[in-house]
Amino acid sequence: MAEPSVCSQDFQQLKYINFSNCESLVHMTDLSYTPNLEELVLCDCKNLVEAHESIAYHDKLQLLNLSGCRKVDSFPDIPRKLKGLKRLCLHETAIKELPTSIENLVSLKIMILSNCKNLASLPSSIYKLQNIEILELSACTNLIGFPEYEDSVDPCMKTGLSNLLFLNLGTCNLSGIEFLENPSCFPILQHLILAESNVTSLPTSIHKRNHLSVYVNSYACQLQEIPELPPFLKHISANNGDSFSPSILVRRVLTVADIPSLDQMPPDNTIWLPGGEMPKWILPIEESSVSFMASKDLYDKFLGLTLCVVFNNDRQAQNQIFQILPHVNGEMRDCKGGINFLALDLDQILLWYFTPYDLWGEVDFGQIDGSYVHFSLTVLATKAKKWGCRIICKSLDDNLKVGIQNNRLINPALLHEVVLESTDLKVEGPLMHNDSLIETELRKNLQDCQRSSEEHSQIVSKGNPKLILPHGMRTKTMPTSNSTGRDEDGSVGLQLLLLG
Repeated sequence: MAEPSVCSQDFQQLKYINFSNCESLVHMTDLSYTPNLEELVLCDCKNLVEAHESIAYHDKLQLLNLSGCRKVDSFPDIPRKLKGLKRLCLHETAIKELPTSIENLVSLKIMILSNCKNLASLPSSIYKLQNIEILELSACTNLIGFPEYEDSVDPCMKTGLSNLLFLNLGTCNLSGIEFLENPSCFPILQHLILAESNVTSLPTSIHKRNHLSVYVNSYACQLQEIPELPPFLKHISANNGDSFSPSILVRRVLTVADIPSLDQMPPDNTIWLPGGEMPKWILPIEESSVSFMASKDLYDKFLGLTLCVVFNNDRQAQNQIFQILPHVNGEMRDCKGGINFLALDLDQILLWYFTPYDLWGEVDFGQIDGSYVHFSLTVLATKAKKWGCRIICKSLDDNLKVGIQNNRLINPALLHEVVLESTDLKVEGPLMHNDSLIETELRKNLQDCQRSSEEHSQIVSKGNPKLILPHGMRTKTMPTSNSTGRDEDGSVGLQLLLLG
């Protein structure tokens, strides 16, 4: 790209430049000749060797995309606060480090550093990026640590990366994520991805992160211990974890130790585990449906139902379906499931926790003849090897137990009683009402970055890691029912299933 001379006036109003896949481009032009430039896309310019220092002085530039420029090994110093740049894509470059002055990108919302094999560390000043929402570091195989927050302490800064929502550390060489111990770091983090990592344990304080709604641990064979998990965590995915026992997650999320908070957890909590046998505490169901009778007193004791389905990778199955059909006195309520559940490449086990309302909706015992209501649940799944369920309920008094036995209302083995020592899980108003706004903004930013890259050039070639909109953000695969105090779709946190 030659330096403009007599025709420099022709570039004064230029807003977009795309020279993607230009092999003859070696040096970036001085951007001062394009004062109104908003987007500069130079994807896969294989001979480009530098990002011009004029970037640091361009107030209008909002997107800089150098993805796939494999000879670019540095980023210019930013000596003053730059309010224009919002999206920085350096995917698959040879960049070795970021300048300490990266903190001066005060408006930056998205930074993509995935597949930067030479990147070994990040400056502690990264914590001062107070507007960044998405930080993508996947496949940075030489990245062995995250900077200590204490090293960046600024008397005027109360929190580090205060607006970060999405952090991808998949396939990095991190052995620990102790930086998450500090509650002043990433205070509203919602998405943490640790695919194919060397992480052996999670911080014990991770359960205090009330906004964390997605935890992905795909192919993380080194993980040995799961502490108490965040109260609003909704979906867990764990693939091919030979040394990672599914029972760890099951015990932590759905068994007695954590049951006291289940009646206040958001609906549709799902866990994906490697294929195998159902957990022993799940009652196998031999037929396609299970049914029982319940009085109002008994029904009021129900906290939720945990459904377990063991899927197989039967690619030859025709007319693939997966549906959960709940009925109340023969009347079908909202169907659950969907075709997206069947897009599985491996044998997997699904654990899906529902509240009674999620499955059967409003049940007005006063409008029903007789003392008991008939409930049933039917599972139709072409790729299911087996299934089962368990109703988690509060302790039953002697009168209820006698009634169940004498009237044969329900198979006692279907009930899993727990003692609720405390149900005082407190939720602050903003968490209950603002997550839908955060979800919208996160989705918009991911879509914008992807759309810009797709319009100008693909960020990477086929087969390599890409910046893509996570599958669960394109379509909601797990419909929910509306309930008091929740968003329109019944959720508190975001509903995503991310497979690394």
